[in-house]
Amino acid sequence: MKTTSWRVRRLASLGLLTALALILSYLESLVPLPLMLPGFKLGLCNIVVLFCAYRLSLWDAALLSLVRVLTTALLFGNLTGFLFSLFGAFFAFLAIVCAKTLLSQKLSFVGVSVLSAAAFNFGQILAASLLYASLSVFSYLSLLLVASAVFGGVVGLLLNLMFDRLEKGVKGGTL
Repeated sequence: MKTTSWRVRRLASLGLLTALALILSYLESLVPLPLMLPGFKLGLCNIVVLFCAYRLSLWDAALLSLVRVLTTALLFGNLTGFLFSLFGAFFAFLAIVCAKTLLSQKLSFVGVSVLSAAAFNFGQILAASLLYASLSVFSYLSLLLVASAVFGGVVGLLLNLMFDRLEKGVKGGTL
């Protein structure tokens, strides 16, 4: 009985975190950025993915990320955006896995977030190079990596501020 209760709570938490990630993805699309260059995003949903990876499990974070990418593409996107997001999310997840398993004592949430954002942008550029059959898109990567440092840092700071509150919500059954 205890196992079933834990599974139900975990599934409910994962559902709520997925909904939160979708809401943040949508809200992010409404926020105009001063640098409106293609590929620049705040990455607010990464708060939720990172929280899930560190609070629940890496597998839960992978599932959450995949469901978020698929649902966002179905609701708000197109095939090109889906491919960019899928490649980006895959590489971001690999960065989170490496950070959590290999560098767990060496990186804060800020470091993991910056690494994840940089990997996401690398995945987007890789998708673009495959889609457009051109390596010239890699010249844009340097701008995206600067954005990764800035926006990934902000997301990591926000997660540092929110992690304890989110964790209390998960433990208390409110999230």
